[in-house]
Formats: sequence, C-alpha cells, structure tokens
Amino acid sequence: MKTRDWFLIGLGGSTLSVLILTGCGTTQSLIERRIQHEYVFFAELPEDTQARLRNGQLQVGDALSAAWIVYGDPTYIHERTTETSTNMVWSYSTMETQPIDQFNQVYYPTSGRRGITYMESDLLLQRSYLHSRNDYLRIELSEGKVIAIDRMKQE
Repeated sequence: MKTRDWFLIGLGGSTLSVLILTGCGTTQSLIERRIQHEYVFFAELPEDTQARLRNGQLQVGDALSAAWIVYGDPTYIHERTTETSTNMVWSYSTMETQPIDQFNQVYYPTSGRRGITYMESDLLLQRSYLHSRNDYLRIELSEGKVIAIDRMKQE
C-alpha cells in the first residue's frame, strides 16, 4: 500500500473515533436534539420557560413534552392509582452491576487403574454478577401535565 492509502485509513479511523465520542453527547446536546424534535411545541413556549428547559430544569405544571425534552424517554412507565385519580409515572433508572467471585465444587469423570471410571471433585473459581436497579427520578403526570417530581438522593 502507498503512504497516501495509510494516511486515508488513519484519517478515516480518527474521524470515526471523533464521531463515536461526540455521538454519546452531553446532557446539553441531548436536550438540544430533543428540542429540535419537538420544535413546534418548544417555539410556542415563553422565552423564560425555553431558557429553563435548555438548562435542564423541569417544574411542576410543565407539559409532558417539556419533561421529555429535559429527561428523554423514561426507563419505565407506571400507573399510580389513588382514590381520586389514576396518573402516569415516568421512572428513570440506572442498572448497577457488581461482580461476585466464588468457588464452586465441580465433579468430572477420571479413569483410574484397570479402566475404572470414578468421579473426582475440584474447586472452580466462577464469576457471576449481581444486578440492582437504581431509580433516580420519577415524574408523575396527570392530563399531560407534571404534577410531582421525585428525585432520589444519592448517598
């Protein structure tokens, strides 16, 4: 291969790396992307509300679309039923994974003298994982409006 070919391969690889890294996006870029998706709704909002949503601040009384602009799609959607109403709850979660290493006894067949087969045991180190769901935010919605915001405190 010519030097020029190697240069183009390297350039393509570095461009791909930049795209992958910027594709993850910051919170601000994700909000801006969601604003573009909901542009008609967002354009009709007062300027102070637009600025607040751009800063990632949601308030009680905001519309469902405003909640989506700030936080995106919920991890889970629940229904909360009380005596007077049934409301939708958007729940945002992360999944935490913790590795657990443990020794387990395993048995395997072994041939002994005179062709006799018997079972032998040994300890085998095995890794398994413990998964736990961490809800960090819940937004309760009624008739398309935010009526409650629960933020879980991180320890």
